[in-house]
Amino acid sequence: MNTAETILWSAATGSMGLIVLLAAAQAVYTRSRPSVQSLIYLGMYWLFFTLLNGLPETTLPLASAPWIHIAQVLIGPLRSAMGIYWGRQWLGSAKRDRLTDISLRAMAWLCMVGGPLCLLLPRPQQLPVSAALTMVTVSAMLWLTARAARHGDRLAWGLAFASLLTLPLQLGLYWLALDLNRLSTASQAGVALLGLVSMSLIAGLLWLRNHQLLQIHPHSRSRRDPVTQLYSSAVTVRKIVRAQRRLSRTRRDGALMAVQLFDPERLLAQVGHYGLNEIYSQLARRMQRHTGVVNPAGRYYDRCFIVLIETLHSPRWIRTMGLRVASSLRKPLEVTALNGERIKVSVDIGVGLVHLSGAGKDVDELLHEVQGVAAAARAMRSRAALLDEISHLAVPVENAELGASWHAMRTARSHPARALQPVRQRRTAV
Repeated sequence: MNTAETILWSAATGSMGLIVLLAAAQAVYTRSRPSVQSLIYLGMYWLFFTLLNGLPETTLPLASAPWIHIAQVLIGPLRSAMGIYWGRQWLGSAKRDRLTDISLRAMAWLCMVGGPLCLLLPRPQQLPVSAALTMVTVSAMLWLTARAARHGDRLAWGLAFASLLTLPLQLGLYWLALDLNRLSTASQAGVALLGLVSMSLIAGLLWLRNHQLLQIHPHSRSRRDPVTQLYSSAVTVRKIVRAQRRLSRTRRDGALMAVQLFDPERLLAQVGHYGLNEIYSQLARRMQRHTGVVNPAGRYYDRCFIVLIETLHSPRWIRTMGLRVASSLRKPLEVTALNGERIKVSVDIGVGLVHLSGAGKDVDELLHEVQGVAAAARAMRSRAALLDEISHLAVPVENAELGASWHAMRTARSHPARALQPVRQRRTAV
């Protein structure tokens, strides 16, 4: 391998490695099984590309080490088996087409068993037989994904096209690994480009499929809400409980913010469910611009967001944050209407704030209070309200006496909580 070819394959391998890193970040971010499976498959794809393009023999000091040959023999069938097995899940073959499901199972077992058996053959025959096994399974996978697409799976067309691209890619890589007639630099560049395009396409389709699965099964193991990418309700509650313990130990001030959307049903006639999800997503992004990434935000339920604020610089800072969030969320949102056009809509929201450091309040009580304050804020001019710990009333944040209220918040730690009065709406003069 000359210098130009080394640079070419190093650049292609590095670019594909970036795709694997993005998949790893997605897996860490969502912590869902489909994203982890996608990461493992893309990692195996990268290993397959790296082991067969000739870089290990050129760059590693022990180029003739036997493990390189063994890895080259095993990587193709094992990657194919993994892709076929998880492809069954991504295509939903068990529920859609019995023939496709049986064929995919048989091919996965063939690759799992056939790959190690190739090592029992004479050394000159091991890699050619492994290559033939891999090419046959990829060809069958192409036919089965096209069959799934004809049964109505639109994403299967993308997987079929990606499988079609991998055929010349694998042919070129095995041609290089077997060291047959040396390919020209231009031909090698074409093979490298095919690998990069194929892997990018597969990664994008897997991301779309995983996103689709999260929307179908919102109560899966993912820690994130699939629409807004905020924390799920269960994760949010756990973070509030842990924050209460930390604030009680450090004697610092914290707060809980609730953002509620009222009467979202009136928007359905204009934007539909897709547009409503777009509204929730835009509201979440606007909210986080002011609350910051250090303050965890979660979707408690469909129309209620919760933000945990553990560091309050001053009493006036919470007033500023409440007013900024309310002002930002009241601005019109641009979404897609049912007829496909982009329109601007305004939403009815309320922002409620409750002090978090008081003793004697469990998480259910805090969440009930902050939602009540957000509901009371709907009738206020600024649409932002704070629960006054002295009067136990929701007051507009711009009118709140934060000095006295802050003193009550801090001294409440050492006193048992008394029964709260119902939160009443307090109107301000316009």
